Amino acid sequence: MASAVMEEDVKCSICLNLYTGPVTLTCGHNFCQECIETHLDTKETNGEEHSCPRCRKRFRRRPKLKKNTDLSNIAEKVKSSADQENRKCSDHNRILELYCTDDATCICVFCMVEGEHGGHKVERLEVSSEKKKKKLRDDLPLLKAEREKTEKRVQNLHNRRKMARKQREAIKGKVAALFKEIRKRVDILENRVRSDLSRQVEQEDPVSDLIRKLELKMDEMSKKIGRLEELNAADPITLLQDRDSDRHTEEDTGLCWNETAEPDEFLASIRSHIGLSMMIRKSLSDIMNTKDTHLPELQPTGIALDTNTAADNVQISKDRKSAASTDVKQTQPNTANRFESSQVLSTNTFSSGQHYWMVETSTSGDWAVGMGYPSMRRRGGWLGENKSWGIGRTGHSYQMLHNGESKLLSHAISSDSLLVYLDYEAGRLSFYELSDPPNILHTFTTTFTEPLHAALQLRKDFIYNSHSQIRVI
Repeated sequence: MASAVMEEDVKCSICLNLYTGPVTLTCGHNFCQECIETHLDTKETNGEEHSCPRCRKRFRRRPKLKKNTDLSNIAEKVKSSADQENRKCSDHNRILELYCTDDATCICVFCMVEGEHGGHKVERLEVSSEKKKKKLRDDLPLLKAEREKTEKRVQNLHNRRKMARKQREAIKGKVAALFKEIRKRVDILENRVRSDLSRQVEQEDPVSDLIRKLELKMDEMSKKIGRLEELNAADPITLLQDRDSDRHTEEDTGLCWNETAEPDEFLASIRSHIGLSMMIRKSLSDIMNTKDTHLPELQPTGIALDTNTAADNVQISKDRKSAASTDVKQTQPNTANRFESSQVLSTNTFSSGQHYWMVETSTSGDWAVGMGYPSMRRRGGWLGENKSWGIGRTGHSYQMLHNGESKLLSHAISSDSLLVYLDYEAGRLSFYELSDPPNILHTFTTTFTEPLHAALQLRKDFIYNSHSQIRVI
């Protein structure tokens, strides 16, 4: 009880902890030096009058602080006593001097002799403490290395996100420019079509011209009919002496209309329609081609399999686009580049830039798709060692493969079509499932140090006695 009262007497009324460097105000109250200086600084900043936090006594100017050495010594003794209390066994009120390694707990001598730790393996507290410190010292470099590795990964992710944002902004700008150009060209095309149609309407068409000519002819014939009717009523001498009537009658009755010379409105319409259609079609095709200028597409890389690397139990198609596992040993020259079992590389090498290629996989057998260095092991190796990266199927499970390890993917692959994407400079190799919608399976990030080849591995599933096959799309 006295100890509890003593502890309350040596607590700072500001921080409510045991005094640290206690000082005394002129009013006689004590505080931690840092606590009271912070209090006085706050008063000055707010333009308020200085005062004691306990008795509220005001000071005309900032009070001087006097160190209280006696109170500081008392506070230290109370702290030491509290530490000793914390080091005592709660069951026997004895100092904790031993460490039970079986139960991983600190104990006193009576706990080992009389208590539940009898017969357990125990060590002196200092010995166990030093062992743990040594382990912590050994773990510290590993933890620091892991933190540094994590920091690099975080920085890499920040850089990738920054790059992705820049790429998205660039694409948005290109899309805006593309549609602006399309709208401009469509407007030009519309105005051109309207102008052509207006010009055709304004021009005199052949039918109107013919109507005008025939109407003039009708006027002339009406005049002649009137003359002939006059002659018909004339006396014989006047009638017989009129020579023009004979000539005009022969010309008019001899008029024979040539229907083939009559203008064909339908033909004229067809010609106009075809002309406009061809012009519009060509203009629209030119407009669509502007897409390639503003948004050039990353074309898939044509992959060809290298028969000089194919293992004897891997059969390569004539077009070098397909590979299949087989029981029939292939007759191939024994070269240093040839795999001993199951694998084949592409003739293509990738040492820079962005590339992607696609494959169709079989639902039977065991297979793996990925990329690897030309220096990857050719004897007894498996795609996914330290010089290669891949996605594979074994039985009914799917794994990501690298560094000699395989880890299950978070979900099964539902599509037979996969896409492999490489960004060499960014050190990124990603695998996608070509489902609807496409789904990313896994991304490896590293710093590539050699050119890369596309790599396939194909093995027979001996449980189901089924072979595997992969075709490059």
